[in-house]
Amino acid sequence: MEIFTDPDGYAKWYRIHDKVYESERRLVSSFKLNNCLDVGSGPAIFHETISGNKVSLDLSIFMLTSIPENEDRVQGDALNLPFRENAFECVFSSVTVCFIDDPKRFVKELKRVTKKRIVICYIPRDSPFGKYYEELGKKGHKYYSQAHFISREDLYHALQSEDMKINLVRSTLFQMEEKIDEVNDTDSGSFVCVEAVKQ
Repeated sequence: MEIFTDPDGYAKWYRIHDKVYESERRLVSSFKLNNCLDVGSGPAIFHETISGNKVSLDLSIFMLTSIPENEDRVQGDALNLPFRENAFECVFSSVTVCFIDDPKRFVKELKRVTKKRIVICYIPRDSPFGKYYEELGKKGHKYYSQAHFISREDLYHALQSEDMKINLVRSTLFQMEEKIDEVNDTDSGSFVCVEAVKQ
Protein backbone atom coordinates (compact mmCIF):
# COMPACT_ATOMS: atom_id res chain seq x y z
CA MET A 1 0.00 0.00 0.00
CA GLU A 2 1.56 3.25 -1.19
CA ILE A 3 0.61 5.27 1.89
CA PHE A 4 3.05 3.30 4.05
CA THR A 5 6.29 4.78 2.75
CA ASP A 6 7.65 6.46 5.88
CA PRO A 7 8.79 3.99 8.56
CA ASP A 8 10.35 6.75 10.67
CA GLY A 9 7.13 8.76 10.65
CA TYR A 10 5.12 5.65 11.49
CA ALA A 11 7.38 4.78 14.42
CA LYS A 12 7.39 8.42 15.54
CA TRP A 13 3.64 8.23 16.22
CA TYR A 14 4.30 5.53 18.81
CA ARG A 15 7.07 7.57 20.40
CA ILE A 16 4.82 10.62 20.69
CA HIS A 17 1.93 8.55 22.04
CA ASP A 18 4.17 6.52 24.31
CA LYS A 19 1.49 5.73 26.89
CA VAL A 20 -0.83 4.35 24.21
CA TYR A 21 2.06 2.28 22.89
CA GLU A 22 2.95 0.99 26.36
CA SER A 23 -0.66 -0.11 26.90
CA GLU A 24 -0.64 -1.93 23.57
CA ARG A 25 2.81 -3.41 24.21
CA ARG A 26 1.69 -4.84 27.53
CA LEU A 27 -1.34 -6.39 25.89
CA VAL A 28 0.65 -8.00 23.08
CA SER A 29 3.27 -9.20 25.58
CA SER A 30 0.60 -11.03 27.56
CA PHE A 31 0.20 -13.51 24.68
CA LYS A 32 3.83 -14.67 25.05
CA LEU A 33 4.50 -14.85 21.31
CA ASN A 34 7.38 -17.01 20.15
CA ASN A 35 8.83 -17.79 16.69
CA CYS A 36 6.25 -15.79 14.77
CA LEU A 37 5.52 -14.46 11.33
CA ASP A 38 4.45 -10.81 11.67
CA VAL A 39 2.00 -10.03 8.86
CA GLY A 40 1.92 -6.34 7.99
CA SER A 41 4.88 -5.79 10.26
CA GLY A 42 5.54 -2.18 9.34
CA PRO A 43 8.77 -1.08 11.06
CA ALA A 44 8.57 -3.94 13.60
CA ILE A 45 6.78 -1.92 16.28
CA PHE A 46 5.95 -4.93 18.46
CA HIS A 47 8.98 -7.13 17.84
CA GLU A 48 10.30 -6.57 21.35
CA THR A 49 7.26 -8.56 22.51
CA ILE A 50 8.10 -11.59 20.32
CA SER A 51 10.75 -14.04 21.47
CA GLY A 52 12.69 -16.41 19.25
CA ASN A 53 12.71 -16.04 15.48
CA LYS A 54 10.76 -13.24 13.85
CA VAL A 55 9.86 -13.00 10.17
CA SER A 56 8.49 -9.66 8.96
CA LEU A 57 6.14 -9.52 6.00
CA ASP A 58 4.96 -6.22 4.59
CA LEU A 59 3.65 -4.99 1.25
CA SER A 60 5.81 -1.88 1.58
CA ILE A 61 9.52 -2.28 0.87
CA PHE A 62 10.00 1.06 2.62
CA MET A 63 8.70 -0.33 5.91
CA LEU A 64 10.94 -3.38 5.65
CA THR A 65 14.09 -1.26 5.32
CA SER A 66 13.80 -0.34 9.00
CA ILE A 67 13.70 -3.97 10.20
CA PRO A 68 16.92 -5.08 11.94
CA GLU A 69 19.23 -6.87 9.51
CA ASN A 70 19.42 -9.94 11.72
CA GLU A 71 15.69 -10.55 11.19
CA ASP A 72 14.14 -12.10 8.09
CA ARG A 73 12.19 -9.68 5.89
CA VAL A 74 9.82 -10.57 3.07
CA GLN A 75 7.93 -8.20 0.79
CA GLY A 76 4.54 -9.71 0.10
CA ASP A 77 0.76 -9.50 0.15
CA ALA A 78 -1.13 -10.47 3.30
CA LEU A 79 -3.88 -11.97 1.13
CA ASN A 80 -1.40 -14.13 -0.80
CA LEU A 81 1.30 -15.09 1.68
CA PRO A 82 4.43 -16.42 -0.06
CA PHE A 83 4.90 -19.32 2.35
CA ARG A 84 4.04 -23.01 2.41
CA GLU A 85 1.33 -24.43 4.64
CA ASN A 86 2.14 -24.81 8.35
CA ALA A 87 5.38 -22.86 7.93
CA PHE A 88 5.29 -21.01 11.27
CA GLU A 89 4.67 -21.86 14.89
CA CYS A 90 2.52 -18.77 15.19
CA VAL A 91 1.31 -15.87 13.08
CA PHE A 92 0.86 -12.40 14.57
CA SER A 93 -0.70 -9.34 13.01
CA SER A 94 -1.36 -5.90 14.47
CA VAL A 95 -3.92 -3.54 12.84
CA THR A 96 -3.26 -4.99 9.36
CA VAL A 97 -6.82 -6.32 9.20
CA CYS A 98 -7.98 -2.68 9.48
CA PHE A 99 -6.44 -2.00 6.06
CA ILE A 100 -7.78 -5.07 4.25
CA ASP A 101 -11.15 -5.27 2.53
CA ASP A 102 -11.52 -9.05 2.84
CA PRO A 103 -11.07 -10.19 6.47
CA LYS A 104 -12.19 -13.75 5.70
CA ARG A 105 -9.49 -14.21 3.09
CA PHE A 106 -6.98 -12.63 5.47
CA VAL A 107 -7.85 -15.13 8.20
CA LYS A 108 -7.76 -17.98 5.70
CA GLU A 109 -4.18 -17.10 4.72
CA LEU A 110 -3.02 -16.74 8.32
CA LYS A 111 -4.56 -20.10 9.14
CA ARG A 112 -2.89 -21.72 6.13
CA VAL A 113 0.66 -20.78 7.12
CA THR A 114 0.47 -21.35 10.88
CA LYS A 115 0.94 -24.73 12.50
CA LYS A 116 -1.53 -23.94 15.24
CA ARG A 117 -1.94 -20.38 16.50
CA ILE A 118 -2.74 -16.90 15.22
CA VAL A 119 -3.01 -13.65 17.19
CA ILE A 120 -4.77 -10.73 15.51
CA CYS A 121 -4.78 -7.30 17.15
CA TYR A 122 -7.02 -4.57 15.78
CA ILE A 123 -9.06 -1.46 16.50
CA PRO A 124 -12.80 -2.25 16.42
CA ARG A 125 -14.89 0.10 14.33
CA ASP A 126 -17.31 0.91 17.16
CA SER A 127 -14.65 1.46 19.86
CA PRO A 128 -13.75 4.99 21.02
CA PHE A 129 -10.48 5.00 19.03
CA GLY A 130 -12.15 3.31 16.06
CA LYS A 131 -14.83 6.01 15.84
CA TYR A 132 -12.19 8.73 16.20
CA TYR A 133 -9.95 7.28 13.49
CA GLU A 134 -12.90 6.83 11.12
CA GLU A 135 -13.73 10.51 11.53
CA LEU A 136 -10.10 11.42 10.79
CA GLY A 137 -10.32 9.21 7.71
CA LYS A 138 -13.37 11.09 6.45
CA LYS A 139 -11.32 14.28 6.73
CA GLY A 140 -8.56 12.85 4.54
CA HIS A 141 -6.03 11.55 7.07
CA LYS A 142 -3.06 9.94 5.30
CA TYR A 143 -3.52 6.53 6.92
CA TYR A 144 -7.08 6.34 8.20
CA SER A 145 -8.64 7.49 4.94
CA GLN A 146 -7.47 4.14 3.53
CA ALA A 147 -8.63 2.04 6.48
CA HIS A 148 -11.49 -0.47 6.51
CA PHE A 149 -12.29 -0.75 10.20
CA ILE A 150 -14.28 -3.84 11.11
CA SER A 151 -16.50 -4.73 14.04
CA ARG A 152 -15.75 -7.33 16.65
CA GLU A 153 -18.47 -9.50 15.12
CA ASP A 154 -16.84 -9.21 11.68
CA LEU A 155 -13.59 -10.65 13.00
CA TYR A 156 -15.25 -13.39 15.04
CA HIS A 157 -17.30 -14.40 12.01
CA ALA A 158 -14.19 -14.50 9.81
CA LEU A 159 -12.42 -16.74 12.33
CA GLN A 160 -15.40 -19.04 12.76
CA SER A 161 -15.91 -19.32 9.01
CA GLU A 162 -12.40 -20.82 8.85
CA ASP A 163 -13.16 -23.21 11.72
CA MET A 164 -10.72 -21.44 14.03
CA LYS A 165 -11.34 -21.80 17.75
CA ILE A 166 -11.19 -18.50 19.63
CA ASN A 167 -8.96 -19.29 22.57
CA LEU A 168 -8.36 -15.94 24.26
CA VAL A 169 -9.56 -12.34 23.90
CA ARG A 170 -7.95 -9.40 25.68
CA SER A 171 -8.03 -5.64 25.24
CA THR A 172 -6.82 -2.28 26.49
CA LEU A 173 -7.39 1.46 25.82
CA PHE A 174 -10.85 1.87 27.29
CA GLN A 175 -11.02 5.66 27.18
CA MET A 176 -9.73 8.35 24.83
CA GLU A 177 -6.94 9.28 27.21
CA GLU A 178 -3.15 9.44 26.96
CA LYS A 179 -2.43 7.09 29.85
CA ILE A 180 -1.10 3.61 30.45
CA ASP A 181 -4.26 1.52 30.65
CA GLU A 182 -4.97 -1.87 32.13
CA VAL A 183 -5.25 -5.11 30.17
CA ASN A 184 -8.33 -7.23 30.77
CA ASP A 185 -9.97 -10.36 29.41
CA THR A 186 -12.74 -8.65 27.44
CA ASP A 187 -13.08 -7.17 23.97
CA SER A 188 -14.42 -3.85 25.26
CA GLY A 189 -11.27 -1.79 24.69
CA SER A 190 -10.13 0.11 21.62
CA PHE A 191 -7.14 -2.19 21.03
CA VAL A 192 -8.23 -5.81 21.01
CA CYS A 193 -6.14 -8.95 20.52
CA VAL A 194 -7.73 -12.28 19.65
CA GLU A 195 -5.90 -15.59 19.82
CA ALA A 196 -7.38 -18.38 17.70
CA VAL A 197 -6.14 -21.92 17.12
CA LYS A 198 -6.68 -24.61 14.54
CA GLN A 199 -9.11 -27.31 15.63
